Amino acid sequence: MSKIKILATLKSQNQIHTFEGKGLKRNNQIIYQDNNIQTKITVGNIITIERKADYHLKINLKKGIKQSGTYITNYGTINLETITTELIQTNKELKITYKLKVNDTDIDTFTYNLKFTLDT
Repeated sequence: MSKIKILATLKSQNQIHTFEGKGLKRNNQIIYQDNNIQTKITVGNIITIERKADYHLKINLKKGIKQSGTYITNYGTINLETITTELIQTNKELKITYKLKVNDTDIDTFTYNLKFTLDT
Protein backbone atom coordinates (compact mmCIF):
# COMPACT_ATOMS: atom_id res chain seq x y z
CA MET A 1 0.00 0.00 0.00
CA SER A 2 1.41 3.39 -1.02
CA LYS A 3 0.51 6.85 0.19
CA ILE A 4 -0.25 9.18 -2.70
CA LYS A 5 -1.04 12.82 -3.41
CA ILE A 6 -4.23 13.30 -5.40
CA LEU A 7 -5.72 16.00 -7.58
CA ALA A 8 -9.22 15.01 -8.70
CA THR A 9 -11.74 17.09 -10.65
CA LEU A 10 -15.28 16.23 -11.62
CA LYS A 11 -16.84 18.51 -14.23
CA SER A 12 -20.44 18.54 -15.35
CA GLN A 13 -22.24 21.07 -17.51
CA ASN A 14 -22.95 23.35 -14.54
CA GLN A 15 -20.39 22.44 -11.87
CA ILE A 16 -16.75 21.74 -11.18
CA HIS A 17 -15.75 19.90 -8.01
CA THR A 18 -12.05 19.69 -7.11
CA PHE A 19 -10.35 17.60 -4.46
CA GLU A 20 -6.68 18.01 -3.59
CA GLY A 21 -5.31 15.85 -0.83
CA LYS A 22 -3.88 12.48 0.10
CA GLY A 23 -5.00 8.92 -0.41
CA LEU A 24 -3.85 5.34 -0.69
CA LYS A 25 -3.00 3.20 -3.68
CA ARG A 26 -3.26 -0.53 -3.18
CA ASN A 27 -2.80 -2.82 -6.18
CA ASN A 28 -5.49 -1.66 -8.61
CA GLN A 29 -7.39 0.59 -6.18
CA ILE A 30 -7.14 4.25 -5.21
CA ILE A 31 -8.95 5.30 -2.04
CA TYR A 32 -9.38 8.80 -0.61
CA GLN A 33 -11.69 10.86 1.62
CA ASP A 34 -13.27 13.81 -0.19
CA ASN A 35 -14.68 15.77 2.76
CA ASN A 36 -16.85 13.09 4.43
CA ILE A 37 -17.23 11.00 1.29
CA GLN A 38 -15.11 7.89 0.86
CA THR A 39 -14.11 7.55 -2.79
CA LYS A 40 -12.73 4.31 -4.21
CA ILE A 41 -11.61 3.80 -7.81
CA THR A 42 -10.91 0.26 -8.96
CA VAL A 43 -9.03 -0.07 -12.24
CA GLY A 44 -9.35 -3.23 -14.31
CA ASN A 45 -11.11 -4.34 -17.46
CA ILE A 46 -13.94 -2.14 -16.20
CA ILE A 47 -13.26 0.95 -14.08
CA THR A 48 -15.49 1.24 -11.03
CA ILE A 49 -16.02 4.42 -9.05
CA GLU A 50 -17.69 4.15 -5.65
CA ARG A 51 -18.62 7.03 -3.36
CA LYS A 52 -19.99 6.36 0.13
CA ALA A 53 -21.46 8.70 2.71
CA ASP A 54 -25.13 8.65 3.66
CA TYR A 55 -25.56 7.17 0.18
CA HIS A 56 -23.66 4.63 -1.92
CA LEU A 57 -22.98 5.46 -5.56
CA LYS A 58 -21.40 2.80 -7.73
CA ILE A 59 -20.78 3.35 -11.43
CA ASN A 60 -18.95 1.10 -13.89
CA LEU A 61 -17.13 2.52 -16.88
CA LYS A 62 -15.77 0.96 -20.08
CA LYS A 63 -15.19 2.97 -23.25
CA GLY A 64 -17.94 2.63 -25.82
CA ILE A 65 -19.97 0.14 -23.78
CA LYS A 66 -23.10 0.85 -21.75
CA GLN A 67 -22.61 -0.18 -18.12
CA SER A 68 -25.05 -0.40 -15.22
CA GLY A 69 -24.61 1.08 -11.77
CA THR A 70 -26.57 1.93 -8.63
CA TYR A 71 -27.31 4.87 -6.39
CA ILE A 72 -28.50 3.64 -2.99
CA THR A 73 -30.07 6.11 -0.56
CA ASN A 74 -32.18 5.84 2.58
CA TYR A 75 -35.19 6.16 0.26
CA GLY A 76 -34.32 3.26 -2.04
CA THR A 77 -32.16 2.22 -4.96
CA ILE A 78 -31.93 3.96 -8.30
CA ASN A 79 -30.49 2.02 -11.23
CA LEU A 80 -28.08 4.00 -13.39
CA GLU A 81 -26.46 3.59 -16.79
CA THR A 82 -23.20 5.07 -17.98
CA ILE A 83 -21.87 5.38 -21.50
CA THR A 84 -18.15 6.18 -21.56
CA THR A 85 -17.07 8.35 -24.47
CA GLU A 86 -13.45 8.94 -23.45
CA LEU A 87 -11.12 6.89 -21.28
CA ILE A 88 -7.43 7.71 -20.98
CA GLN A 89 -5.38 5.76 -18.47
CA THR A 90 -1.68 6.15 -17.66
CA ASN A 91 0.44 5.20 -14.66
CA LYS A 92 -0.34 8.49 -12.91
CA GLU A 93 -3.56 9.75 -14.43
CA LEU A 94 -7.08 8.69 -15.28
CA LYS A 95 -9.38 10.80 -17.46
CA ILE A 96 -12.92 9.61 -18.14
CA THR A 97 -15.82 11.32 -19.88
CA TYR A 98 -19.18 9.61 -19.49
CA LYS A 99 -22.90 10.23 -19.88
CA LEU A 100 -25.10 9.34 -16.94
CA LYS A 101 -28.65 8.08 -17.51
CA VAL A 102 -31.52 7.18 -15.20
CA ASN A 103 -34.51 5.34 -16.70
CA ASP A 104 -33.24 6.07 -20.24
CA THR A 105 -33.17 9.81 -19.44
CA ASP A 106 -29.90 11.71 -19.87
CA ILE A 107 -28.87 13.31 -16.57
CA ASP A 108 -25.59 14.97 -17.52
CA THR A 109 -22.17 14.42 -19.07
CA PHE A 110 -19.27 14.25 -16.62
CA THR A 111 -15.51 14.41 -17.00
CA TYR A 112 -13.53 12.90 -14.12
CA ASN A 113 -9.81 13.58 -14.07
CA LEU A 114 -7.62 11.93 -11.42
CA LYS A 115 -3.90 12.68 -11.15
CA PHE A 116 -1.76 11.09 -8.47
CA THR A 117 1.90 10.89 -7.41
CA LEU A 118 3.69 9.10 -4.61
CA ASP A 119 3.67 11.04 -1.35
CA THR A 120 7.26 11.34 -0.22
